[in-house]
Amino acid sequence: MIKVAGGALPTDSWAGAQRVDAFYIGKYEVQWSEWQSVLTWALAHGYDMGSGLGRGATYPVTDVNWYDVLKWCNARSEQEGLAPVYTVGGAPYRTGDEVPDVQASANGYRLPSEKEWEFAARGGVSTHGYTYSGSNEVDAVAWHDGNSGGTIHTVGTKLGNELGLFDLSGNAWEWCFDVVSGTSRVNRGGSWNNNANNCRAANRNNNNPANQNNNLGFRVLRSSVP
Repeated sequence: MIKVAGGALPTDSWAGAQRVDAFYIGKYEVQWSEWQSVLTWALAHGYDMGSGLGRGATYPVTDVNWYDVLKWCNARSEQEGLAPVYTVGGAPYRTGDEVPDVQASANGYRLPSEKEWEFAARGGVSTHGYTYSGSNEVDAVAWHDGNSGGTIHTVGTKLGNELGLFDLSGNAWEWCFDVVSGTSRVNRGGSWNNNANNCRAANRNNNNPANQNNNLGFRVLRSSVP
């Protein structure tokens, strides 16, 4: 996890100059090996989740829907003795496809909000104002349909951004918590089979929360790390 100091989005962001509090975010997209390890624990402890897919241990997990990602975050929190962020009726969210309550004071894992994701992608308070996360040259930092060879890649094989975060542009789209309209949830970052324009730090996308695609994964965030 990488610490991102608090600050504000630039005025040209979709959200304007919103304040963003400090948080910790995964250096990489959640990898297939991480997903499987937590999934095995989760299925043995009352969770109901899909299996996801991955090309190999250090590739991003994909084919995971928004509901299962929230459950995975809770399972990892419980496995590590942390307080789950997502609850239903006061209990940790473990089963079903529904929008849970968010326990803001919990110290467990969660999805980033869209403004947290964009703030991290832009380099936080260390930003250089790049078009993509870490560079103005997309091929330096992102796998997209022009350079990926038609496949997803191992995490961290392109350059990181100003904060030492990798693949916030390209490789796999990443779920955020926020709703866009109706039930659709935000995706950010672009992917290996989309054009380079989608890899811009300012680009926005969304998906039905029940969808699972071979170009869509996630990374985790924590509000605080002791």
